[in-house]
Amino acid sequence: MESIEILGIGSALLALIAFVGNQYGRMKASSFWYDALNFLSAAGLFVYAYAEHVVPFMITNSVWAFVSGMDVLRYFLKRRK
Repeated sequence: MESIEILGIGSALLALIAFVGNQYGRMKASSFWYDALNFLSAAGLFVYAYAEHVVPFMITNSVWAFVSGMDVLRYFLKRRK
């Protein structure tokens, strides 16, 4: 297995951890960890999609990373105040 495949699988697992955690009430969609897991998974899946030249997946994951990344950034900005 190549390292890019490991990145893709690991990133997909992070997204699934956030999803399952939210579905079973272990992680709120408004929590820092939910957003952080989504950001990391989307960034990793974007890199994977870029390496594999899968443009639709790149578009989806760039938006996903941007939206969840903004929430992570807001969390850190709030803590600084």
